[in-house]
Amino acid sequence: MKILKESSLGNIRLLSSFLLITFLFITLYSQFFKNIDYCAVDRVYSGDKWRHLHLMLSFGCVLFCGLQFVFWSPLKPRSLKAKFQFNGRSLFFILYTLLWYGATYCLCTYLKVSLGDLTCNKHSNSVSGHFLFHSFYLLIIPYWFLTMGRIHNKQQLLSPSSHPDHQKKTSKRQQQQQSSSSTKRAVRESSRNELVLLKRLLVENPTTIVLLITYLLYVYSSYINLDKTWVHGFHSPRQILYGLLLSFSSILALLQITSVYNNLQSKSSYIGLLQYLVGYWILALSVLYYGGGRYPFSNNELIVFFVCFLYLVYFSLVKAETLPQPQTEEVKLKKKNE
Repeated sequence: MKILKESSLGNIRLLSSFLLITFLFITLYSQFFKNIDYCAVDRVYSGDKWRHLHLMLSFGCVLFCGLQFVFWSPLKPRSLKAKFQFNGRSLFFILYTLLWYGATYCLCTYLKVSLGDLTCNKHSNSVSGHFLFHSFYLLIIPYWFLTMGRIHNKQQLLSPSSHPDHQKKTSKRQQQQQSSSSTKRAVRESSRNELVLLKRLLVENPTTIVLLITYLLYVYSSYINLDKTWVHGFHSPRQILYGLLLSFSSILALLQITSVYNNLQSKSSYIGLLQYLVGYWILALSVLYYGGGRYPFSNNELIVFFVCFLYLVYFSLVKAETLPQPQTEEVKLKKKNE
């Protein structure tokens, strides 16, 4: 029986499902057979100004990875300038994920209060926000890597003969024949062997090493911060498990939605994604409002979120119409007859 999928994005979704089911089983099992409502030590309050260093370092790595992905050109850059080119679709997915996490954190804030767990804290702190954040981006950064890589790969398939020098050397009919044959061949190879695309994403642009180093730094700083969260008595095992369950549930929902609306050349896909994001925020804000929870973001953060959302709307309604479209068989036959 084949378990792993041919698509790497499908394997990330499979891993998210496995982690969600695993931690759900651990939580339910511990509910009846283990004590998970205790702290490692009495909570340690430190006045050290560097106590949030690893959390800020992890957050900085997430932002830096996102910025790199927006300008990342992984597949055979033709010049030094081509190694860094702005990609609007990459920015769309980066901002979309950040806003998705923002709505998830609103749900986390609501659950902190509504579940009423005072273990390890004077106030209700029922869900670990640290474990939510670090586990979420632990899988989301690889998701960004694969998604942006597929965006560039599809753009290359849509215009395989777009280089000026190549156009000068070949006739119009030769370009059409080469374009058709190379596109079909590339699609077949990509579908048969996912490792080919992964290898290209890793080795064709030397700047990719910066992404990998940044991600490894994120993993290291996250480990240190989560270790302090437990060792210093900030959360109980139950609160940690709840944070992980919320994280993997959110990731799985995000991956499922983006797998449905996966036509990156279609305006309707971007509008569909936007509708789900708006609905998710309405749900999160509604439970916060009616549940009596505090809003977790400052005014400055709200302004940033609003600007990001405006870009998503602008891209979905305006820029998506100008994206190159794959030719259907009917269009190809019509052009051939002409």
